[in-house]
Amino acid sequence: MKYLTLLMLLTLTTMVHAQEEEKDQHLTYIIDATYDSKSELGYRFIKRLDGMSVVFAQIEPRLLEFFNLDDDSLVGSTFRITYFREPNFPDRAVGKDSIPVREDLIISDLVQIE
Repeated sequence: MKYLTLLMLLTLTTMVHAQEEEKDQHLTYIIDATYDSKSELGYRFIKRLDGMSVVFAQIEPRLLEFFNLDDDSLVGSTFRITYFREPNFPDRAVGKDSIPVREDLIISDLVQIE
């Protein structure tokens, strides 16, 4: 009986620890894209693979120190972009079962390749 209780406690502790780690991890994506413009929606790039446009809602502030995407000097430059998706919930939504309105794309790393 003691072993069963100990095993159940160990299993529960492992599950809680795994859930906490999962909250801090984002699935990241990498694309090559050409910088096109900045608008109120975010930073617009054109993907090299298929020519489709993609808009990133945010960029890590440290990257803006190296790449000033707020002016037109880098328009036409190609970058290797590492990004992740972050759910955007309505203001009134509370709780983990809420459905996000959309997903924001956030640039976490940027390397100029052309």
